Amino acid sequence: MVDLEQRRQIMRTTYDYLRWLLVLLPALLFVVTVATSVQQGRLEPSISAYYGGPVRDVFVGCLVAIAALLVAYQGVGLLEDYTLNGAGFYAVFVAFVPSSFAGMMDELARGPGPDGLGVADHVWFLRITLTSVLVLCALLFAREIRVGNLPRLFRSDTGRRLADLVNRAFVVLTLGVLVAYLALVMRQLWLVPAADVRLPGLVLGPLRASVHDLAAIFMMCSLAVAVLTNTWPFYRFSHLRSAGRLAYLVIFVLMVAGPLVAWGLARVFAPGHVVILLEWWEIALFSVFWALETRRIMRVRSDSIVRVPDQGPLREPLRDPASTGDDRARA
Repeated sequence: MVDLEQRRQIMRTTYDYLRWLLVLLPALLFVVTVATSVQQGRLEPSISAYYGGPVRDVFVGCLVAIAALLVAYQGVGLLEDYTLNGAGFYAVFVAFVPSSFAGMMDELARGPGPDGLGVADHVWFLRITLTSVLVLCALLFAREIRVGNLPRLFRSDTGRRLADLVNRAFVVLTLGVLVAYLALVMRQLWLVPAADVRLPGLVLGPLRASVHDLAAIFMMCSLAVAVLTNTWPFYRFSHLRSAGRLAYLVIFVLMVAGPLVAWGLARVFAPGHVVILLEWWEIALFSVFWALETRRIMRVRSDSIVRVPDQGPLREPLRDPASTGDDRARA
């Protein structure tokens, strides 16, 4: 028989492995893409540009694994969990719909690829795969409603009117964005003949953002908000320092400044590579945050830093520790 303490230790070990994998998988993708760039003597304009080359399997595999881990991870704060779920679903679209999708389909329209597959074959693969992701998204949404997480986040009563309004507005806005995005993808995927599917995404005059671009933007925004959920109240620096969270505020600010930083780096060191520099800047910062938070949780367990009773950004609702069995809920 496995006693209660042994079960808790198994849960802690599994939890730690899950967290460290979310650091190691991006690191693996980074090492492979950099090594490939060195070997080929050139840097691609974006991470997804490696989709058409030898790094494709690693790129897709890492992103799908990261997506699964983000969805599987149960954040203590409901807002953190909500944003990580969103980031996980967007990561799937980043993985399966490369930024060069339209160009790849145009090339296949002129003749099948080396594998003998044409445009229709690839489009039907996407139709089946992304529709399955949509079904999974709907199932998770239904579960979050059934167990009360989403209603609790929406009806949060933190004792502060501003906090409650921000939580509700954030949920409504982000759910609206997700529904609109999924509707856009399904429309461009299913209501067009397979041979003509190009997934142009959003086109508003001179503004063009493909399905891949939109997913990447929303994923990065979700990751930034997840970092923010661990920095409130950000104006209490001594509070953050004693809890080992002050660095998270710095990381969040750097993530917000990412576009400007990437533009500056590209201008000086790699003209024409703003996108890939921005992608790696954001992913690297989130990975650093995740590693620091994992280490902080381990220190909390050993009582080497104080346990802080705050409730995340704008006093967001927390999960019930008794129902989750999560050590972090007591941190």
